[in-house]
Amino acid sequence: MKLSTKGRYSVRAMVSLGILSNSQAGPVSLKDISKVEGISVSYLEQLFVHLRRSGLVKSVRGPGGGYLFARDPEDIYLDEIMAVVKESINPVDCHSCDKFDQTACDSGELRNACCVTRPMWEELDENISSFLNSISLANLLQSCKS
Repeated sequence: MKLSTKGRYSVRAMVSLGILSNSQAGPVSLKDISKVEGISVSYLEQLFVHLRRSGLVKSVRGPGGGYLFARDPEDIYLDEIMAVVKESINPVDCHSCDKFDQTACDSGELRNACCVTRPMWEELDENISSFLNSISLANLLQSCKS
């Protein structure tokens, strides 16, 4: 399983926002995050639109403007960051299987690989979600200090 760049870059950008916030006073520019992370400013702009609309960050306009956390990093979890940029963490989408038929699968009429493996994939999805929901941005920022 591999996450898209949207999910990975959103988490990296939020961590960099926290690190840079601790080392400078005031809002952090996307240009500064871009320099640290090697992510283009235009791509960061796209991500931060979602992060701002969801209430994870707030923007400050004008000279010296940039972004600040809208909430305490203790209250921001990785699953939420990935959800706001519409990053799916599902390892597979059983419904996309060409042989998937929910009615037949539920009734036992059709037992194909999609039906047989579906509970395992659903459990994996729950475990991934639970794991990402257990890590706050503050946890990651604390590990940067170590």
